[in-house]
Amino acid sequence: MITFYLILGILISTIGALPLGAVNIAVINTTIKENTQKAFRIALAAGIAEVLLALFALHCSMELTGFFEKNQWIQMITIIAFLTIGLYFLIYKKDSRPSKKQTKIKLGKSKFLTGFSLAFLNPPVILYWIIAISLVNKHFFELSLQTSLAALFLFFFGIYLGKISTLYLYSRWGNRMANKSGDSKSKLFRIIGIALIVISLVQGLKLVVS
Repeated sequence: MITFYLILGILISTIGALPLGAVNIAVINTTIKENTQKAFRIALAAGIAEVLLALFALHCSMELTGFFEKNQWIQMITIIAFLTIGLYFLIYKKDSRPSKKQTKIKLGKSKFLTGFSLAFLNPPVILYWIIAISLVNKHFFELSLQTSLAALFLFFFGIYLGKISTLYLYSRWGNRMANKSGDSKSKLFRIIGIALIVISLVQGLKLVVS
């Protein structure tokens, strides 16, 4: 029975990680422009951030809901960021790779931080975990800080596995695209750009309606 916590953690995390978001796009882009190993660093860091967000949502779900409702500027920053990055991908033409010297200095230290910051500074993900944990409490079992340590460990370990596994699949997809023609890469960049713009427009519409 206790293994159900692990399975549920993997399932909920995978569902949350499947939609194309900032972390997924960073993993795909890094795979195409650099390599799978560096993309996996982003995934590992994003998994840690996902666990922290889920733990944060578990600890103070009601307070977080009110916080984001009162501080809509956080959502506005996310919307503008997604829209800007989406437009960049749409007009992206030239593959301007940094020199090998720059790569050694910058990338080795920045990929982990990039993955963590993109996953952690993401208000929609926090809201997702608030809703997800509420549904778990309503339909499956009570999940709180009073739940047994073993059960909580398996649940959050499942969250970590679900996140990095989904991002790994995105990296594999990016690797396949990287081995194809430059035209295929351009099409992928356009798809990413359109996806980000759609995400920003949907979030903007939700903000206006609410």
